[in-house]
Amino acid sequence: MSSTIYLRPAEEKDRPFIKDLAAEAFAPFGPYRRIVSRWLSEHFIHTYVLEEKGHKEPLGYFMLGLMLPTFLCFSVEIMAIAIVPERRGEGLGRYMLQQAENLVRAEGYRFLKAHVGCTNKRALRLFLGAGFRVRKRLSQYYPSGLDAFELVKPLS
Repeated sequence: MSSTIYLRPAEEKDRPFIKDLAAEAFAPFGPYRRIVSRWLSEHFIHTYVLEEKGHKEPLGYFMLGLMLPTFLCFSVEIMAIAIVPERRGEGLGRYMLQQAENLVRAEGYRFLKAHVGCTNKRALRLFLGAGFRVRKRLSQYYPSGLDAFELVKPLS
């Protein structure tokens, strides 16, 4: 990945970008503009924004939650991961997943989890290619009624 690409914790100024991208990227799954807006206010959900030096607009983001103390919980979930449409297919999703894994591992968690829509082939390829495995299929998981796969990756 280019040295001009970097992650930073989300700031208040990022809220419109994050909500707009959620509405576009997750439209088939439900009202994610509203859902992600709630998540942005949760203390135990951490959001990171992907940027490129010299560019005004962010390229994407991911959300990690619930970030509870490791003595209470051994896993963290990738709540959302999204890239702006014009930059998809460049490896940015793989980069963000690797960075998420590094952050979670450094905090002492033992598993990284995610839920991916069964019809979301691109996201499934991303997660499976990063070493996640399907744990189970969840019927009508999303607000829209679509099914999801629960994915998990051991970090040890």
